[in-house]
Amino acid sequence: MQERPENHTQVPLQIPQSRIPTPISRVSTPISRIPTPFFQTPTPTPPPAYNPNFDNQNSAGRVPHDVDFLPTSIPGSLYPPVNNYEAPVIPPAFADGDPSCVRIAYLKAILNNVASKMSIRHANDNLSMDMDMLDAAGVLPDDPIPVRTLASAKRRLGIEPDDHIINYAICPLCWKHFTPQEILDLPSPDCLNPDCSGRVYTEKRDANGQVKRHLIKIIPQVSLIQSLRRMVRRKGFRKLIRDSRNTTADENEDEDFLMEDMYHGKIWHELKTSVQREVGEFGAVRDASFDNRSEQKLTEKRFGLHLVVNLDWFGALSNRPHSSGPMYISIADLPRQYRFMQPYIICLMITPGPNEPTNEQLNHCMEPMARELCALKNGIPMEMYDENDENIIDEEIYADFVCNNCDTPGARKLAGFAGHSADMHPCPWCRCTILDVNKPNGYDIHHFRLRDDFEALKHKFASKDTSVQRQGEILSRHGVRFSTLDWIPGWRPLRQTALDFMHCVFLGIVAYLFTTILFAAHMFYGQGPNSGRARFENAINNIKWPSHITRLPKNLGENQSLKKADEWRRLITVTPVLLWLAWREHNDIIPDTEPPLAPNETIKTNHSRKRKSLYDVIILLCVAIRFLSTKKISMRQANAGMIYLSNYCRGLLLLGASLTINHHLAMHYTEMIKIYGPVYAWWLFAFERFNGMLEKVKVNGHDGGRIELTMMRYWVQAHLIYEYLLGLPSDASEHERNLVNKIINAEAENQRGAMMTEIAIFQSEASTDSCSLPRRLSKNPLDLHTYRPQSVDTDLDLYSLLYEFYRTLWLDLDLQPEFSLNPGLPFLSSKVARRLTYIRKDGLRYGCTSNVQTQADSMAFILHGETRVPIQIVDLFVVNIHNSGKPPHVCALVRRLRINDDIPPLPWDTFASVLGIHVAYANMFQAYEVISAASIDSPLALIQAEHFSTRQELWIAISFDHVYTFLLSTLLRTNIWLRLVLSLKKHMETTISSRRHQPLLFPYSFSSSFHRLHLIPPFVCSSSLL
Repeated sequence: MQERPENHTQVPLQIPQSRIPTPISRVSTPISRIPTPFFQTPTPTPPPAYNPNFDNQNSAGRVPHDVDFLPTSIPGSLYPPVNNYEAPVIPPAFADGDPSCVRIAYLKAILNNVASKMSIRHANDNLSMDMDMLDAAGVLPDDPIPVRTLASAKRRLGIEPDDHIINYAICPLCWKHFTPQEILDLPSPDCLNPDCSGRVYTEKRDANGQVKRHLIKIIPQVSLIQSLRRMVRRKGFRKLIRDSRNTTADENEDEDFLMEDMYHGKIWHELKTSVQREVGEFGAVRDASFDNRSEQKLTEKRFGLHLVVNLDWFGALSNRPHSSGPMYISIADLPRQYRFMQPYIICLMITPGPNEPTNEQLNHCMEPMARELCALKNGIPMEMYDENDENIIDEEIYADFVCNNCDTPGARKLAGFAGHSADMHPCPWCRCTILDVNKPNGYDIHHFRLRDDFEALKHKFASKDTSVQRQGEILSRHGVRFSTLDWIPGWRPLRQTALDFMHCVFLGIVAYLFTTILFAAHMFYGQGPNSGRARFENAINNIKWPSHITRLPKNLGENQSLKKADEWRRLITVTPVLLWLAWREHNDIIPDTEPPLAPNETIKTNHSRKRKSLYDVIILLCVAIRFLSTKKISMRQANAGMIYLSNYCRGLLLLGASLTINHHLAMHYTEMIKIYGPVYAWWLFAFERFNGMLEKVKVNGHDGGRIELTMMRYWVQAHLIYEYLLGLPSDASEHERNLVNKIINAEAENQRGAMMTEIAIFQSEASTDSCSLPRRLSKNPLDLHTYRPQSVDTDLDLYSLLYEFYRTLWLDLDLQPEFSLNPGLPFLSSKVARRLTYIRKDGLRYGCTSNVQTQADSMAFILHGETRVPIQIVDLFVVNIHNSGKPPHVCALVRRLRINDDIPPLPWDTFASVLGIHVAYANMFQAYEVISAASIDSPLALIQAEHFSTRQELWIAISFDHVYTFLLSTLLRTNIWLRLVLSLKKHMETTISSRRHQPLLFPYSFSSSFHRLHLIPPFVCSSSLL
């Protein structure tokens, strides 16, 4: 037997099944009363806490042999030139003074075409008739001469997208770009790339016999500089951009600092301006200032924009394969309620199908963008409204890419890394190999050997001008290839390549858990109404979801796949309850046995199928996702989430499961959160929604880039219409404004879904009270004495409840009962309150049981001190006391769910507070009370289930907000979160005999200081230690 190394303490592997003497808080128990775990602390001093060394990279110290450095820059000239752009910034109709009646006629033609799907010919005819009508009325101006076609009307209003789209001609083979002028100057149709045999155009004769050059393939792009030029000229844009000049860098070095957005990440203050990229005689790469001038950070500029680039591909056609690839640019300096709205997202280009571009082809596509970004790093003067939105002034605009934020394949292709299935370099951030994915050291986050940015850049530039064979060797040995982004001074490919949480965790890890670990292993077994599969489906189908939550399919037990990341996100939130309902036996305990199989069932997976062992591991993943995906997060919380995620992966390995590269990649989220801030600020739900918008655009099916041109026209036109609305002159009539709003609504009428809910949440965060009322309110006040809602089956004195609530809330008013003779302000029963059907709090809708249409949203959590309490909202009121000087106040009549200490123990009890799961007796409530609407904290999903042992019906409430940060912060300041260590002892005791010769790694022990988790080197333990 191999002995355990000295000075290491054995960590318990089993959480007791019995209820802990001090009840774990489901609702009312303060967090400080949750008992501490039973474990011993190691005696030696642990090594330093895990800290990624990305921050300590220094290009000069890496390559001591390079002495002479020469500047290098992307070849080619800027197109279009910065100060020579034909597209007007101000619409000609505004500049030339077209009257409002003529502009309305133009807008009507556009509305008919956009909303009513009227053909261009009929739209032209209608516009011509409108002009005849205005002429007959004597209001048609002679100068400027009105136009009579749809295309001309768009140009007059400045919303003709073709004026802003650059149709680059590209070689069909290598995708080398040619500007319109370069096409005219080409001596022949042959590609100018010496290694390419492609032809750029063909020659055809038109009806007049003239020879025209027909482009074989085009790629529609817009100018990054000109797009920003139009955007910053919008009224109010100056006030939206965050001023980072006087902000503090490295705030997240304090582990308890709550990061709220990307501007709290370390990368925010690291980007520099006025730098150039240099290459040494031996290939070393460094960034240096121009002419030995002092470098300036981007945050030292008033308008230093932090740009996020995203590239993704989707199927544009339903009848044949065709991958279109839009590249989006978002401005991280904008508030979140604007950042993910389409009018503030630049669609820079759309790569043409039918196939995705190769790395060489994609490099050609990014060249115009890279040239413009290099110019923006040095500042470009642009027009902008002043602080009062009255006068146009010139401001210097700077910009730089803060990160490459794509799904895993797109990020690798954009940044120039080996694919995620590469044998030797599947991870761009550390030196783990594909074999390490299924080994414990692939999840030992303390001992990763991290890669270096400037070492990677050295190999990238070596790959740039070498032969194809040598490029393959560099890719195989070092995992990199050259990318056009590497031309950009200051660009660090490792540090500035993000790992998207949506794709890696929800579409990767969570999807793999259900499809491979559970469904493929037939963990929901049998047929009939009481089978595991039926119980699993019934549990899902009986969930009462809030109205804004994405629903799960009703036949998930049979159709075992989900298409959307948001569906996997919802499923993992309720997983602890679903698995208990599907796997429990008559005593409500999940047995540590394998579910039975039918004689004709075959299983291709090799991992253990013991239900309790799997449950103990899966709950680690649920906790980790709760920790890592909150809107606000501290580094202490991120470290805790990473430990749970690492233990989940190691637990699956101990159960014999095979893992995927996503499991290893997720081990780098601690670094990502420190660099970029909360994943909530940069995950890709918004960009996936934009792809859905482009998918709905009607296209003609023509290849050669024409499909993508139609999509680009849609996107640019939406921007131009929005800018037209913001730029309407003072003489614009209300009819004209209404027409523009109708066009905008027609463009967006089909754009619904989960991301629209996220945008509503962002918009609510910009308000002071985060609460809004319905547009239609009852005309007459409610008589409080005659109030009898249908949902209330007992006599209720609403007047007394409201009076006591507001008498306490507004002590300064000295409120008195309506018939009192005492001095003070009377609280009149028939004049103070109006009923509401629903309210929106934090962008989410909350209804009440008194209204049939909003009953689905009548369950919620309220915040009571530091405890969440599930409630039922019976009714909603807005109260306004005349002559009080107080603004109208929104309140709710509620009942708390009845919760007793005798509720039986449940398998998720240890982490009920973190998971947001609270249990109460079904249909049992406490007394009615009135609360402020501001205390409503989050919506909830409700699952009703019978507890077999007690024959009691339970209501299991699960929160759906992912914003409950103060509770997590409280947890992490104590030793409570250390309770959970891999609960696999039963499984190991029963299976260790078959694996006696396979040593088990258990890597974690804890220091006596609960303020920091210390990881100690893994040790090998034998079965006797278990």
